Amino acid sequence: MKFEELSDIIEKRSPLELQEPWDNSGAQIRFSGRRIERVLVALEITGDVIYEAVNLGVQAIITHHPLFFDTLKNIYDDSVTGDYIIKLIQNHISVYSSHTPFDKCNGGNNDYLAKILHLCDIHVPDETGFCRVGTIDGQCDIKEYIEQISRWLNIDKRKMSFSGDLKTQIRKVALCTGAGAEYSKMAIEWGCDLFITGDVKYHQARLASESGMNVLDIGHYGSEKIFTENMVCYLRNNTDLDIIKSKTDSDPFILI
Repeated sequence: MKFEELSDIIEKRSPLELQEPWDNSGAQIRFSGRRIERVLVALEITGDVIYEAVNLGVQAIITHHPLFFDTLKNIYDDSVTGDYIIKLIQNHISVYSSHTPFDKCNGGNNDYLAKILHLCDIHVPDETGFCRVGTIDGQCDIKEYIEQISRWLNIDKRKMSFSGDLKTQIRKVALCTGAGAEYSKMAIEWGCDLFITGDVKYHQARLASESGMNVLDIGHYGSEKIFTENMVCYLRNNTDLDIIKSKTDSDPFILI
């Protein structure tokens, strides 16, 4: 299979038309016409991921986060991104990123997270396409639900942040993977009891709390690490390639 064919398969599920204007999804590095037999799937390009890819002998890496967002004016080996690009090209490794299209698409990050969190009646509540709203099976308070989320996502609760009332009985939940705190106000309009996302800033948490919305920040990495298993499953079901899930994906934040 050629890289262009692999790109078409990815875009069949997460079309590039879905991406935001500021995004840079699609081919990041491409060796046109080169045959692809082995693919590594990772959340993003890091030095460890490149080392892993070289050792595995892959011809392509599929990521969620783009290798770069802005137009490149130069490539220097003493910069992080420049060093990545040089190493990838030296090893003839193509890179494709599906970022906001995979956040929005049917079966993408947000749908996948909603299912992991055991939500029912999952739907897209607005035209932005990012958020998902669903109901929990039964009823519990937020503190109990956070305990379950910690187990389902294998996230240490010390890496989570919460703003609101832990005793609130919840039924309806909204979520947005990545950094989606700006949607907390809309979650109130949707009649939700809890909004789950990552990268919540202080003033966003304060505004949400004062507005009556409970907000759980499970971290950017915590909410999006599910990309790899989701994309791996999709590619294994739709190609005959050797699809490998990265073992070096990691949260840049550690507990101290």
